[in-house]
Amino acid sequence: MTRTLISLPARWTRSQSLFPVISVLLWGSSACLAQPWSGIIAPSRATQWAAAGVAGGIPVRTTQCGATISPYSGSAAAINTAISICPAGQFVQLGSGTFTLSNGVELSKNNVTVRGGGADKTILKINGATNVSCHIGDGRTFNVCSNGGNIGLDSADNSATWSAGYAQGTTAITLSGHTNLNVGSTIWLDQTDDSSDGYPARGDIWIANWGAGDSYARSGRGLVEGHVVASCGTSTPGAACTSNSITLTSGVMMPNIRSSQSPGAWWGNPSSVLVGAGVENLTVDSTGAQSNAIFMINCTGCWLKGVRTVYSQAVSSGQFRINNFLNVVNSSVVDSYFYGPQATGLVSIYGISTHIVSGLLFQNNIVHASVNPFVINSPTYGCVFAYNTFDNMGVADSYSQPSFILHGHASMNLFEGNNGRNFSGDNIHTSHFFNTLFRNHFDGTVRNPSSTEAQAATTLYAVQRFFNIIGNVIGAPNWTSYASGQSPPAHCSSCVFEFGFQGTNSNALATTGNDTNVARTVLRWGNWDAVSNASRFVAAEVPSGIANYANPVPASQTLPSSFYLPAPPTAWWKTPWGTPAFPPVGPDVNGGNISTSATGGHAFKIPARLCFENSANDPAYSSSPRIKLFSASGCYQDGGGSLPTAPAPPTNLTSSVH
Repeated sequence: MTRTLISLPARWTRSQSLFPVISVLLWGSSACLAQPWSGIIAPSRATQWAAAGVAGGIPVRTTQCGATISPYSGSAAAINTAISICPAGQFVQLGSGTFTLSNGVELSKNNVTVRGGGADKTILKINGATNVSCHIGDGRTFNVCSNGGNIGLDSADNSATWSAGYAQGTTAITLSGHTNLNVGSTIWLDQTDDSSDGYPARGDIWIANWGAGDSYARSGRGLVEGHVVASCGTSTPGAACTSNSITLTSGVMMPNIRSSQSPGAWWGNPSSVLVGAGVENLTVDSTGAQSNAIFMINCTGCWLKGVRTVYSQAVSSGQFRINNFLNVVNSSVVDSYFYGPQATGLVSIYGISTHIVSGLLFQNNIVHASVNPFVINSPTYGCVFAYNTFDNMGVADSYSQPSFILHGHASMNLFEGNNGRNFSGDNIHTSHFFNTLFRNHFDGTVRNPSSTEAQAATTLYAVQRFFNIIGNVIGAPNWTSYASGQSPPAHCSSCVFEFGFQGTNSNALATTGNDTNVARTVLRWGNWDAVSNASRFVAAEVPSGIANYANPVPASQTLPSSFYLPAPPTAWWKTPWGTPAFPPVGPDVNGGNISTSATGGHAFKIPARLCFENSANDPAYSSSPRIKLFSASGCYQDGGGSLPTAPAPPTNLTSSVH
């Protein structure tokens, strides 16, 4: 069979909304297409991050269903009814002012948007939880989910054996059955955990769970990739599959899928998965309910844009996931602001949390005054977390954690261009592999004070292997040493890099011990740090000689601007306080506007940080630190204030026959 690959020109900005819909079926492996990281990262250690987020970009819906709902006090029934009768492709408009609601909002209608007049104008103060569980029992005030089926409770509506098509990058797989599977369905691929360390050899990939890091996955199956069905005997959108031969829209991510681990697949009935639902330009304040804010569950192609969530009181006990994403694929969280919660002890209070997520784009967001800002809490694969800023200045709690924490299984994710305190891969519950940190600016306790034990700039505890750390800028007064020793690994809170320490959790201590394989397998290239006061392109820091998943020493010190954006962003990159250089961070960036002693001049403030630092305090709140009067349309050119201009049709299409 002749296989034709169609090469499109550089894609438009990820948040561009008025895309013409172009459906292209790629026969064969997506790995055939050149990736931005080619020549720097070996193909076995990365995936196709350009596909993260809502496919084709977030749509702008221009038809309003019903009258604008004016602010009121009482039950959320009026809003929920308006959502339930809104036709697909339209939006429910909430007016400017404060809604004081006694129960929560339910967005459970496919292809419907709930839109406010701006996060600074439309305020939902929700004092009671929703009435629908959507598969996870934690209370919350705003559901974005379908309540059908059983997916997400260590079970599935449908399952099958995954009998062929294991190669990394392949889009062609074979299942033992296809009941209730349609073109466009979300499908989850998994396999059983490894019984010992590791694959292909000891010290390599070890998918293991010694705690609760597989929450909501099938039991004993912590490797979970989410995909979308492109064809299955038919390619008609929405049509029922007629074959067990399945083509996916994206390639298999992990390089360790094999028949000995009983690969499988599971999926929900069509009614179980919410598709194309969005929340835009409003605030959800869940403080009065003493509950979580937005939960997005069983969603594909869903989004939050221009949203502010607020939990303004400190929490002393319990388990909170203020904004939680569970069973989510190819969805976007962009141009938003998340405040709180603070805490009065080291408790399980997460500002943002992911469980069973693939292809999420978390881009251009502000995370403010949160004891655990962003926690990957259960299998999260192939996501992009990019150009977000974190600020915990003024937080009273002494237990403030790293900006990003890998807590449950996390593999093949990209962390690019973020500005935060530090990054931590812990081993309290599970292991992590093949994550990439690219062009981030870590500033230590300068803006994000902490007294927890994970204080190194990049903390990778035991069984955090095959990481790629490239082009980052790292500097703060609390980091005075370059790296902890490899043999044996040691705890070093003052280090730029801490690799392989056994950790402080008793389960992990008993299971792993110190791990020299973290340093053995990590790729470091082109990072600038204030201890070295230099950009390090050191061949000895590239694992070119290891037996499995080796990375050749890059032939050049030239780095691409981005590992997922094909061109500099336009609309959301522009702010009233200037348009930052792009790329904003890296060894090849000069003249940056952040303290040169900590950055060497290699870092500019990203748009989210400019928005945070220049937004006024909200007079409606007296919390400390003060909650910002956030407005996406006031901060970013495409933040919801006006419709973007439609892009021109693609040109210069080329094809090649393989």
